[in-house]
Amino acid sequence: RGAKTRKSRAEEQKPENPAKSREIKGRKAMFTTNEVLPEDLIIQILLWLPVVSLLRFKCVCKSWCALINGQNFINKHLLHNQTTSNKNRNSRFLLIQRQKSSNDHVFSKLQYESLEILSTQAVPSPYFGIPKHIEINIVSSINGLVCLDLNTLNPDIVLWNPATNETKVLPKSGISYPQAEVYCSSTGSWRTVSTSAPRYFIDCCYYRTYTKGMFSWSASIGDYPDFFPGILSFDMSNEVFLTTTLPDGDLEEPNGTWRIFFVLNELVSLVTFGKDRERLENCFYIWSLLEFGVKESWTKLFTIGPLMGIEKPLGFWKNESLFLRNNEGQLLLYDPLAQKITNLQVDGRPMQMITYVESLISLKGGNDLEEHGNS
Repeated sequence: RGAKTRKSRAEEQKPENPAKSREIKGRKAMFTTNEVLPEDLIIQILLWLPVVSLLRFKCVCKSWCALINGQNFINKHLLHNQTTSNKNRNSRFLLIQRQKSSNDHVFSKLQYESLEILSTQAVPSPYFGIPKHIEINIVSSINGLVCLDLNTLNPDIVLWNPATNETKVLPKSGISYPQAEVYCSSTGSWRTVSTSAPRYFIDCCYYRTYTKGMFSWSASIGDYPDFFPGILSFDMSNEVFLTTTLPDGDLEEPNGTWRIFFVLNELVSLVTFGKDRERLENCFYIWSLLEFGVKESWTKLFTIGPLMGIEKPLGFWKNESLFLRNNEGQLLLYDPLAQKITNLQVDGRPMQMITYVESLISLKGGNDLEEHGNS
């Protein structure tokens, strides 16, 4: 009896199988979490997490993986990131430039609030090995997806989610100008629209922008030989084109004035760069378009300058601060209120910059946002 007792105690003190022990503890932990925290509360907590964390948490268990991959959660997470109170916290700047040492394209991600460089990486895989003389252009961004193309006659168009690093090469479009097509992510194909693009349209690769369902290009408007500088806009919802001529003033300087378009406060904004009529020094003039198709709705916001050694503007930050590239290929930030220029310690040219919001939207199909449009 004593021996049996000693044997039983020995068996009780025998160490458990480590793998089995972890499995039991994991089950207890999940059981405890589900008992203490309702599923709705768990979802609310997960909505606050960045994409990189959610991708890791898909490995916690099958139920979490199914939840995070689900269309409902992906929609909620994106809408949560796009709310006014969360947008800046979840926004990123995407900067493309060529490294000075290798002349290779690289993408840098900057945190919106602090402008801290979060990462620098090579171009997405579909563009591996492209000739160095070909430029990669950032077309636009929506719902966390970035559209890229090459500065060639028949470019490969690539959709890219910088947060998940998924990419998708779009099929070639088979139409020619002035016909127009839209790509539908739900079908994975191009669809011809009933409206043709106006004639005498001139596309400049760097002069295009997207906001509130309207895609706009730099254009020459009118009938030969009377052309006027303006923008051509395509309404993605109604699938119609609108033309808007540019405002009078600050645009007809004889010394090589040029212009570029950005989005400022969700409005198409025009930045012109030329010599001030009175001081004969280089200045930036900032305009915003309040209504597409109405020339008189252009509103002049402010003038910046004179500034020396500036090559071009790249985009806006909060409080109407302006990103600039100087003649040495350095990224600068100009604060118009303090009239102060800060060097952000990023070098390379040419530079392009865009703002995007992180999302879980997959490019492998099956979770397109229908309520936000899928074209």
